Amino acid sequence: MSDQQESIWNNVISSLQDICNAGESYALALQDQPDESTVEELQEQKAQVLSHKDDLEKGKRLLTATLDNIDKLIVSQSAAETVAQPKPKKTDAKSKRGRSFYTSVYNPSDPVTIGSEVAYRLRQRNHNPYGGASASGMSEWIQCEVLKVLADGTKFEIRDPEPDENNNPGQIFKASYKEILLVPTPDEARELINYPYGTKVLARYPETTTFYLAEVIGTKRDGRCRLRFDGEEEEGKETEVERRLVLPYPE
Repeated sequence: MSDQQESIWNNVISSLQDICNAGESYALALQDQPDESTVEELQEQKAQVLSHKDDLEKGKRLLTATLDNIDKLIVSQSAAETVAQPKPKKTDAKSKRGRSFYTSVYNPSDPVTIGSEVAYRLRQRNHNPYGGASASGMSEWIQCEVLKVLADGTKFEIRDPEPDENNNPGQIFKASYKEILLVPTPDEARELINYPYGTKVLARYPETTTFYLAEVIGTKRDGRCRLRFDGEEEEGKETEVERRLVLPYPE
C-alpha cells in the first residue's frame, strides 16, 4: 500500500469512528429524555434525528466507496501477481505422452511414456523359437522399453532390453506409433477383458522376448491365456502365457 493510499484509508477509518461515536451519543441522549417534553425539546430531538440520519447516509457512502476501492485493489493485486508469475516452462520430455496407432477393447493404446514396455515390429527377422519358418510369413515383434517420446507422441526412441551376443547393450530403434503395441502393466492387466475363443493375437513366446501370432483357445482363472501358436511343430500343443503379454493382433 502506498503512502497516499494509507492516508486515505486512515481518513476513512477516522470518519467512520466519528459517526459511530455520534451514534452512541445520540442513543444515550434519547435514554435521558423525560417522558414529557416541551416543543423546544422536541424540535431539538428532531434536529438530532436529522443529523443522525445525515451521519448514517455519510457512513453508507463511505462504506460503499471503501468496498468499491477494496475490490479494485484486489483486482489490481491479482493482475500484478499474474504478471509476476514465471512463464510456464516447456513440457519436460519425461512428461510427454504418446499412443499406439492400434486400438482395441482388449488392450490399452495409451499412454505410452518413458519406461513403458512395448512390442516393436521388426521387418527383417522371420524365425520361430520352436523351429521352422513362421507359417504366416509376418514380421516378428520384440519386447522393448521406451526411452524417449518424440514429436507429437507418434514417434519414439526404444531399446531392446536384451544384450547382443557379445553382451553389449541392446539395440536402440526409432519407431512410429504404427510399429508398436503397448504392453500393459500388471495392474492394468487385472482390468483387461478376456479374449473370446478363437481370437487371433500376438503373444510373447515363453522364455523369449519375441511375440508371435497365436490363437486363443481359453482363459484360466488366474487370467493366463491358453494359446495355440501359429506354426507350432507339436500338433495340438497348448501354451499358457501371462495375460498382459497377449496383445490384440494389429489389423
